Parts: sequence; structure tokens; C-alpha cells
Amino acid sequence: MLDEPLYRRSWNADRFFPHLPGTAKLTRVLSDDEARTWFARTSSAEGTRQAP
Repeated sequence: MLDEPLYRRSWNADRFFPHLPGTAKLTRVLSDDEARTWFARTSSAEGTRQAP
């Protein structure tokens, strides 16, 4: 998601809301077991490019 797009699009895919501030709040740190469980639920990165 944070890499550059694989190809240039003819439309602006950005979402820019200058009057809507973003926030993030860390409520707790996952344990090793919880992190492994959540990571196992994510899909693999097959077919995507890898960072150099």
C-alpha cells in the first residue's frame, strides 16, 4: 500500500481531505501470540513486487 503504484492511472486515486485531521492512538501492544494469530489471517503477497 505504501509503495509507488505499479502503473500510472489516468485518475487521481488519492483521498485528500484537508479539513479532516487524521489521528491514531495506541491502546495496547499485542503479545507475540496475538501478533502471530493476526498475521496468519492476512493474505500472502504473491504476485506483488517486493521492496529492493
